Amino acid sequence: MATEHEHWRECSDIYALGALDGEALKGFEAHLATECATCEAYVRETRETLNLLHRSLRPVTPPSDVKARILRQIDNDAGLSIAPKTPARTHLWRRMAGTIAAAIAGVVVAGGYFHFRYEPRHAVYSAVFNLLRDPNTRDHSLYGAGPALSAKGRLLWNESGEGHIFVSDLPSAPEGKMYAVWTIAQASAPRYVGTIATDASGQGGLPINAARSARPVKMFAVTLEPEGTSAAPTGPIVLASKQS
Repeated sequence: MATEHEHWRECSDIYALGALDGEALKGFEAHLATECATCEAYVRETRETLNLLHRSLRPVTPPSDVKARILRQIDNDAGLSIAPKTPARTHLWRRMAGTIAAAIAGVVVAGGYFHFRYEPRHAVYSAVFNLLRDPNTRDHSLYGAGPALSAKGRLLWNESGEGHIFVSDLPSAPEGKMYAVWTIAQASAPRYVGTIATDASGQGGLPINAARSARPVKMFAVTLEPEGTSAAPTGPIVLASKQS
């Protein structure tokens, strides 16, 4: 039963992107018609994640050669193999990865959305793409808390220690303060993995590259801290995930 529902969760990712078709689309819509709350929530959360990915990064005008270079990159990525659990799972993940790559590339070609010059932007694009196409990456909702109840976010996390956090409706930190991001493993103290800044509209994004945790991460949190805090959280929680 669990294996069957994992199949529906994979379908929901592709469905949320508008890329499911044929018998797979008919089968998934029939499944949704059974009022599966889990899959309905997963479709909604995947769409929110992709929306935050777009909104968390500021528009810039890309160089004239961006389109050709991005499309060449997609062609190269399309030839990479993805380790399967079953042939069906491989097919789904390849379609999902290709669709996400095309969607991201389309946004870049249309106007760009990364903060820095092209090469750093391309590095962020590649990192997020690799996270999304890895079946071991998990998508966690972040919920506003304390002084930022209206804030929300998503955190893509891989137990390798790589991840990416996207937030919205989180006011800029006051002068002398910062938003610290923490991972919390089972029976372990919170671990600082970076600082996220937001713009005037409350949007922000941060790549995470931390050492692999000895224990599985069970929870994620963002706290408002004095600048330079990294040993342990002392301030209020403004965003947190549910404990897994």
